[in-house]
Amino acid sequence: MTLAEEVLAGRGARQAVFEVREVDHGSWFGDWDGELAGSDVYIGLMGGESDAESVRVLLDDWTFEQVAAADVGPLLTRVFSGEATLRKRTSLFFSCSHLLEARVGSSAYSAGRDARPQDELAPWERALTAG
Repeated sequence: MTLAEEVLAGRGARQAVFEVREVDHGSWFGDWDGELAGSDVYIGLMGGESDAESVRVLLDDWTFEQVAAADVGPLLTRVFSGEATLRKRTSLFFSCSHLLEARVGSSAYSAGRDARPQDELAPWERALTAG
């Protein structure tokens, strides 16, 4: 959690401390919510054991699976510094989705969800579509 908390604090978040709790047989869940990058942001982290090598990252309604624990801080940095990409994909001519992608070192992480109109995106999401 420390790297993620450092990223949040470095981006100006107040009380950048994750509330961590054990959920089942050594699994844990930690979350934080607050103002970040002009948006009300929710971040959740889930691990299968106390020293998990990879975690699930929940970022608002995006879910990144199997993120290396050491990459969580850099992943959040990429997203909130504008170094990630958010693009719209169309499949089968009528189904649209958004794909959020970020690269950390040699690893690429992505999360998808149903597409939303530009005016329904959070400010941090809109920043990733500009340009």
